[in-house]
Amino acid sequence: MTSLGLTGIGVLVTCDPERGHGPLGAVHGAALVVDDGVVVYAGPESSAPLDVDEGVDLDGRCVLPGFVDSHAHLIFAGDRADEFALRMAGRPYQPGGILETVAATRSATTAALEVNARRLIGEARAAGTTTIEIKTGYGLTPEHEAAHLGIARSLTTEATYLGAHLVPPEYAGDRDGYLRVIGRTSDIIIRGGKNISAPALEAEITEHPDVDL
Repeated sequence: MTSLGLTGIGVLVTCDPERGHGPLGAVHGAALVVDDGVVVYAGPESSAPLDVDEGVDLDGRCVLPGFVDSHAHLIFAGDRADEFALRMAGRPYQPGGILETVAATRSATTAALEVNARRLIGEARAAGTTTIEIKTGYGLTPEHEAAHLGIARSLTTEATYLGAHLVPPEYAGDRDGYLRVIGRTSDIIIRGGKNISAPALEAEITEHPDVDL
């Protein structure tokens, strides 16, 4: 076990109004003690148990909890910078831009997609994000979505399958066919989700009191 004491904190944001001032629970002149990876003290430095293995004086810096990014599509290729510029100029959003990303993502290799996702996670961590969720949704085929979910799971414990992000162009004239329980959707659920069988899922949905078929 190793313990770490952070002292000289100008402002410690606890996010607990009962621990400090205001809704953020800010504590001035604070200390933080971590023992074996667990925060065991967060409060005024004058009361801190500072018999620790290592101490660091933060010289008045602010300490706050890490950010949680709960909605990120990091498995993608290409960019939509032109679309962004048009939107900033006042053009209404058109969801068709997603299909451009789908095409670029389908053409990219798994290795390239993983490298790009790791780069973006590095940028997020450097900016203070400590937990990040990654969604799929830019492959829209069983094979692509399964591969993309595999990448996401290798990068975070918070991975989400989003195979119905958008109807892909090859199903533009058959939207019901894209979501049919047989064939492609049953394959995705078994391979990319939590081993929920398609018939069981269909039964659960159809029996729900709020579903009117």
